[in-house]
This record gives sequence, C-alpha cells and structure tokens, in this order.
Amino acid sequence: MSFSTNTAEAFEEAPREPVAPRVELTDAARTGFGKGPLLARHDLHENPLFSDASLADLLDAYPRDLLHAIATGVDPEREENRVAAHEGVSGRELLEAVKRGRLWLNVTRVSAVDRRFRDLIDGLYAQLAAQVPGFRPQESRGTLLVSSPRAVVYLHADGPPNILWHIRGRKKIWIYPALDERFLPRTDLEDIFAGARHEYLPYRSDFDAHATCYEMRPGDMATWPQNAPHRVTNLDTLNVSLSTEHFTSESRARARVYAANRFFRTRLGFTHLSSRETGLGALAKSAVHGVARRLGLNIDPGRAKQRLPTLRISASAPGGVVALTGR
Repeated sequence: MSFSTNTAEAFEEAPREPVAPRVELTDAARTGFGKGPLLARHDLHENPLFSDASLADLLDAYPRDLLHAIATGVDPEREENRVAAHEGVSGRELLEAVKRGRLWLNVTRVSAVDRRFRDLIDGLYAQLAAQVPGFRPQESRGTLLVSSPRAVVYLHADGPPNILWHIRGRKKIWIYPALDERFLPRTDLEDIFAGARHEYLPYRSDFDAHATCYEMRPGDMATWPQNAPHRVTNLDTLNVSLSTEHFTSESRARARVYAANRFFRTRLGFTHLSSRETGLGALAKSAVHGVARRLGLNIDPGRAKQRLPTLRISASAPGGVVALTGR
C-alpha cells in the first residue's frame, strides 16, 4: 500500500463523499506501538474534508466556545502563547489570518461536534486495532489543528496517549523520553493529571540531544509513549493535522495513580509515594482519592487558570491579529 503526497490538486476539487480511512503500519510499528516514538502512514491527506473550502465551512458553523485561536512566539525556550478572540470572524477569514500570521486554530472536541470526524476517527482506530496486537482503546476523541507557517507548539506533555495525523504542509516534531524526570518532573506530571497546571514544560536546546525528531509530510502519522514530552515547529507552509487521544484501562490506571499521589502529597504531606500503576497499593490510593473527590475534599486552589484573550483575529492585518481593545 502506498499513499500519494502530491495533493495540491485534490484541495481544489469540490468535496466528495468521504471514504473509510487507511492506515499502514510496518511490522516494527505494529509491535512497537505505544512503546517508543514511531512514524507510519495514512491517507487522510487525500480526503476532501480537509480542503480550504471544507475547513472554512466547518469553522463557520463551529461552536465558538470550542474553537481556540492562539498566537505563538518564535523562541521555543520562551512560552509566549497569546489567546486571540474571533467572535464574528468568518471561517474564510480565520483561514486567511492563519496563512498570514503565526497562529494555531484548535478545533476542540471535533469528534463530538461533527459526525464526519467521529466516523473518521472510529475508522482510524479500527485500523489500528486490527493491526496492533492487544490494542483495544475504550474511547477516542480528536482535535483538528490548523496552523500557520513557522508557528510553534512549545514543549508539553499530554495526559492521555495521543497520535498526530498530519494532513497538509510540513512540520518537525521532537519527542523526548517518557517518564524521564530530566524533561518532566514527576510532581509536574501529577499536577497535569490533576488539572492543577497547564501541560507546558520548561525547555532547553540541549534537550534535543535526547530527542527523536521527525520531519512530517502529508500522510505521516506520529505517535509516542503516554506522557512523552514533545514540541513542534511548522515549516514554511500552512499546516493541517488531526490530533487524537485515546483511553485504555492502562492509561486510566496511570491517571488515577498520579492524581491520587498529588492529593496525598499536597493535602496530607506524603512524599515519595510509589508510582506503580497496578497492585493493591495503587488500588487503595485510587479508592481513597475517589472518595475524597466525591466528598469535595479535592478542591485545588492552585488549579490551572484559563488565559484571557489579548489579541483579536484580523484577516487583513499583516500578522493575522491585532491588539484587543475595549476589554
């Protein structure tokens, strides 16, 4: 099976009925899935669902509270994300602003809002489950990412396992060793699982000596072990990707243990607790933490705060945004 990467003409065509997606894993990818960084192939870049016309229609109709526009800086060592307001901005104007600026559009919960994406993601995971021994996710969901040339995603670690399905443009991704405290201290991971901090992490350029780096092209899929820190830099084109996350019994057990450890650390002063995800100790901690949550004892005054907009999308502005005034 081979997938074309020459898709410029495809995005000029009128939308057609979508077909079931295809995923191609090598034998090494099938056996190594979830254990280390890997690159594989898919055919989403051939799907007219991701054309400019289709994206503009999607953005026009999308619930604006689930659509987030973020302007980035240029230095990966300085996290400079700024939220941009976009009320009253059409889908076509949003795409034009992305092409002009250094922006990310995060179209969140797309698999819950749009049935076409739910079906597409179900098809992708059915392909993975058919090819990866023992892979049976209990749930999956997705976020559509539309981003500018040269935009960056700063170093961060996600809670659930995730996969990046790249569709248009080119980007580089750096993936760092999972559960390595040089890049992600255990207390930070506990805070991420508990929702007490955002997922961004301090980054230094010397980290890259330990990274796996891929230059992704249309039709590439990248994945990595759960909680592996990673960062992204787009190259000189508009980028479109689908980011999916999935949940298994193992990933949910990890989430419960790390969130419970944070509760015991911050509320009861216990430190150096085991991070084992199975066994009686893990079950006991998770059960106590679950009771505490139900009793309202897990309220965290340090919970991550939502960032407020400081910019506004403007398709005619040189950088796609202007300073937000009147708030």
